[in-house]
Parts: sequence; structure tokens; C-alpha cells
Amino acid sequence: MPDPYKIDVEDSLMRFKLNTPKFVNNISHEIPAFAEFEHENVTSDIMRRRVFSWITIMYDPNTPLRREIKDLYKRKVYSGTLTGLTIDGRSGRYSQWIEDIFTGKDPTVNKLIAKYIASFSSPEYMQLMGHVAMQEKALEKIIAGKADKNIQMMFDTSTEKVKELTNFIYGSGERDEVAEARRALYKQVAYDLSDMRPEQVARSMSAGDGLPDEWNPYEEGYIPGDIHFEGDNPNLAETDEESLP
Repeated sequence: MPDPYKIDVEDSLMRFKLNTPKFVNNISHEIPAFAEFEHENVTSDIMRRRVFSWITIMYDPNTPLRREIKDLYKRKVYSGTLTGLTIDGRSGRYSQWIEDIFTGKDPTVNKLIAKYIASFSSPEYMQLMGHVAMQEKALEKIIAGKADKNIQMMFDTSTEKVKELTNFIYGSGERDEVAEARRALYKQVAYDLSDMRPEQVARSMSAGDGLPDEWNPYEEGYIPGDIHFEGDNPNLAETDEESLP
């Protein structure tokens, strides 16, 4: 008898293990938004599992599909095939609500994806928060007519970094995630920033001092480096011979 929980993907490095009966309970316990998730087309336990599994396979930082399938929409469709979000056999088309999930047009699922991404508190997500704060402060001065060339440069740089980091977080490479999905992510960023002082974040980031320690998930004084994809830095593969025994 086939395993009803078996999904053909290597999940050993992923935060939530897909191939376990407790997957839905585990993710719902760790991220309350999953426990609170309600959707008119997701009314059964099996459908909840399919949607949650699809989000996990797509957006876990350690999902192997990021390396194996570079194109964003091919990865979305393949993740759907793995998790049971597939074409209807009679119509030969996706149900409209599944198509909306794949194209980033379902606001409820977009919000859940943003919550999932934010739950990792990754350096890239923290950098995104910092650059959004800087962008907002620069924009205030531009609108007020108080911007000099440094303010304009800060705004332009932050705008470019927001785009770059968003694509990295979504694993979309050079392809932009659709506007609806981006808005859900930025809304989550705004929510996470609401308890912080943007001026503090902006000053810290612009001065090159890294992340404020009170919301830094890593060791004290951690400073994020430039974002890169695994394998981009050939020096990581080199071994310091002097360090060998």
C-alpha cells in the first residue's frame, strides 16, 4: 500500500519534514498563521496538507528545488505535481483557485507565504526590513522637497536592494515575483517593522554597522554580507592547508 504522506523530495535539510503524519501539526504549532489559515477551497485535512506542503517545498530556504529548477513558474507547477495541486483530469485545466495560487493572485495564500518566509528571520529577510525602512525615510524627505543627492542615492540604492532581496527570498532569480505576492511580503515586513524604530534601522544599515542586536537572530554584532547563491563564491571550496592537522 503506498504511503499517503510520501512526497518525492529530499526534505532532510528543510525546517519541516514533509514525509511525516505530523507535518501539518508541526508547522501549525510553530507558525500560528498556519493554524489560523482558512480558505473556501481548502476545507479538508488532505487539502490543507497539500497547500502547506506546496508552500514548504517552494519557499523553504533549503528546498532542493531551488537548485534543481531555476525557473520560478516551472518550479511552482512541479511543486504542485509533487503535492497534489494538479490539473483536473476532466477539464484538462487547473481549478481557478489553484491557478491563482501559482500566479500569486490568491491574497490568503500570499499572506501565508509571507508569514512562512518571515518565520525564518533569515539574514536576507532582515536586510530587506532594513532597506525598506531606509527607503521609507528617504522617500519622506524627497516628498517634502528636502532631499539632497545623498538622500536620492540612498533611495535609489535601497529600491534596487529591495527588488534584489525580494527575488532572492522568493527564489525567483532574475524573474520578478508577481505584484500581489510582493505586496503580501512587504505588508509582512511593515508589520514586523511596526514595533521597531525605522530611524534606528536606517542609521545602522547606512553606517554599515549591521543589524540592531535586539532584533538580530544571530550572534551579537552580526553584519550581513552581500547576498549570493550557493556555489557563487569559489573561495568557499578552498581549504586552508595550514589549518589541516
